[in-house]
Amino acid sequence: MAATLPFEPNIVTAVVGKTVAIATGATNTSVSGTVDSTGGFAPSILVTNQGPNLAWVRMSAETTPTATGTDTPMLGNSVKLFGNPVPTGKLGVAVIVSVTTSANTVFFTIGQGGLVP
Repeated sequence: MAATLPFEPNIVTAVVGKTVAIATGATNTSVSGTVDSTGGFAPSILVTNQGPNLAWVRMSAETTPTATGTDTPMLGNSVKLFGNPVPTGKLGVAVIVSVTTSANTVFFTIGQGGLVP
């Protein structure tokens, strides 16, 4: 059994953009943003779906990605740790929910650790 590695968020004084919040709205439309790892190394990304709805997230090197219902699902009120596909640059992120009755907020936090190779 592998040891559990703690997740450590990247915190840089006077630098914003290390955690990005995407508010989906209630329109069933993809909403995108950018998480910036420039100037550091962030091989992990913690995704937190703070909302009751199933959301689909896309994380890629695209400047403005568009999430669809075939991307990575995130259950409502859940947290998952992923490998960062752009650990030293700008990661495009996008979120969509399938319902139109309420909004979700999904947080993307870059960091290190938490994943066992």
